[in-house]
Amino acid sequence: MNYDYAKIAKEVIQAVGGSENIKSAAHCATRLRLIVADRSLADDEKVGEIDAVKGTFFTAGQYQIIFGTGHVNRVYEQITQLGIAETTASEAKEAKMDGKNQLQKAIRTFGDVFVPVIPALVATGLFLGLKGALLNNNFLALFGMTNADIPNTFQVLVDVLSGTTFAFLPAIVCWSTFRVFGGSPVLGLILGLMLVNGSLPNAYSVADPASGVTPLMLFGFIPIVGYQGSILPAFVAGVIGSKLEKKLRKTVPAVFDFMITPFLVLFIMLILSLLVIGPLLHALENVLLVIVEYALELPLGIGGLIVGFFWSIITLTGVHHIFNMLEISLLASTGFNPFNAILCMCGFSSAGVCLAISIKARKKEIRAIGPSATVSALLGIGEPALFGVILRYGMKPFLLSCSINGVAGMIAMLLGMKGTGNGITTIPGMLLYIYSPSQLIMYVVLALAVFITAFCLCWFFAVPPEVMEADNKGKKDAPAPAPAPAPFPDVLGSAAKGTFVPMESIPDPTFSEGILGICCGIEPETGKVYSPMDGTISQLADTLHAIGIEAGGVELLIHVGIDTVSMKGDGFKSHVSEGQSVKKGDLLLTMDLEKIKAAGHPATIMVIVTNSDDLASVEAAASGSLMPGDPLMRLKA
Repeated sequence: MNYDYAKIAKEVIQAVGGSENIKSAAHCATRLRLIVADRSLADDEKVGEIDAVKGTFFTAGQYQIIFGTGHVNRVYEQITQLGIAETTASEAKEAKMDGKNQLQKAIRTFGDVFVPVIPALVATGLFLGLKGALLNNNFLALFGMTNADIPNTFQVLVDVLSGTTFAFLPAIVCWSTFRVFGGSPVLGLILGLMLVNGSLPNAYSVADPASGVTPLMLFGFIPIVGYQGSILPAFVAGVIGSKLEKKLRKTVPAVFDFMITPFLVLFIMLILSLLVIGPLLHALENVLLVIVEYALELPLGIGGLIVGFFWSIITLTGVHHIFNMLEISLLASTGFNPFNAILCMCGFSSAGVCLAISIKARKKEIRAIGPSATVSALLGIGEPALFGVILRYGMKPFLLSCSINGVAGMIAMLLGMKGTGNGITTIPGMLLYIYSPSQLIMYVVLALAVFITAFCLCWFFAVPPEVMEADNKGKKDAPAPAPAPAPFPDVLGSAAKGTFVPMESIPDPTFSEGILGICCGIEPETGKVYSPMDGTISQLADTLHAIGIEAGGVELLIHVGIDTVSMKGDGFKSHVSEGQSVKKGDLLLTMDLEKIKAAGHPATIMVIVTNSDDLASVEAAASGSLMPGDPLMRLKA
């Protein structure tokens, strides 16, 4: 279909609030990214009615309009010709924090520290759940065994798997804090390991009166112990230590910097951590834990009611990141996490509300996005359901979900539900409750009740009337693409050496929800990207992070990394040009994986069949490890 891109650009500017509301513009291979002065002036509905627009969302301080490959660059050219400035890298970075107060910025930074820690805690939680399920006497009795019959070697292995993360938690936290605050992560790691060094009295042993282990006392009143399982001392030590390192880097002469700076950072911070930071903040941490445990144990499940009702509201503000620390601290001190049960039920509630809206809706966009957003919520990723469906057309579904969350949280607390980890919820979260048959049964029953209740109440009382309006725009379907001289590719090959990533697991809703077409991803092990099929290069992004290929009526987009457009080509090198014919397996481009990682972007390579609606079927044909050219997707015309 031929579009009037000049007209589209004018309509975009008008629908987003006029040129005075647009600070600057940029684009990637699929999305026009606008930094706007006032988000509320952008009319999502009007934008959605513009030709070639496939969707909109607001994230990272940018209003993003999905046009797709081959269109977005042309719209961007017209936008800039109308006087809209190009977004600089510093503007994009500032936009992420734009409109946030100091508390919100601090909480975002706090989240940046603890989010990378969560995968290790997820794995540990699963190990603890399996340990509780397999090594309890009820289960072993089925085989005529008890714990005494389990070989000591096996028990030690299980203890290593389930105990290492919490034993060395300060090292992980200190490493991540140094990384976020601009210090050397390896210095943070060493400092954290010093806080749990075996020469110090073990914190767990000191806390157990029966162990006979007591703290070392300095000056008769300062206790010196290890900080196994502690969060706050490691976090604050990481913040101060990284700032001290940056200060020393500027003041120590370059010839001595390599030797003197690490020595001073580790020496000063160890003394400060053991004598001041540790004793004070460990006491504060214990007070916080007592308060949290008290709140969750309030009579009649009131603590669960409060947390459950406000959880989705807290998520909207971004303050939910602070709960990571509380959950981790609870796990480290008690081995259980009652917060997780509440959050899991909130996920089932959101999924039920989202599914009801998406099934009952007549608006095509909601019917398309809703089911995939529901699946995401059931797998523990609630943002697509919350932002893409539940909140999109009014507050009634959102408030209904909050109310169900509160009741579910109250019931979870009354039942005494608690998981063995954090970071996973909803269906995957079941693994954190298999340590006890009663816990698992309560989890499954309550989850089903919450999901069904949310679905039914929303279906009858809370589906927004806007989604019941059918799309009657009368737009004609785009004509079928003209046949290309290259043969139809029945099988697409892997574009890189790496690990297969299913579409739903790609960390960007534009791809994971198939908005641009059916796709899959590859986590690359090397910096080389190859052609998945014979064809012609139809598009090569100026920033070299995206390449279009056409062949036999198939339109393919290879998108390298998430948000790598902001790197403006730094770290990328093209080996092809637009209009060039390529063969399957030809080298298309090389990339510097370390630069992409340092810039804070996932390096996932997406292979998207952008006209998948025109094909009979597009199916993934891979799993696990891949070599270039291995079958990736199977196509049928």
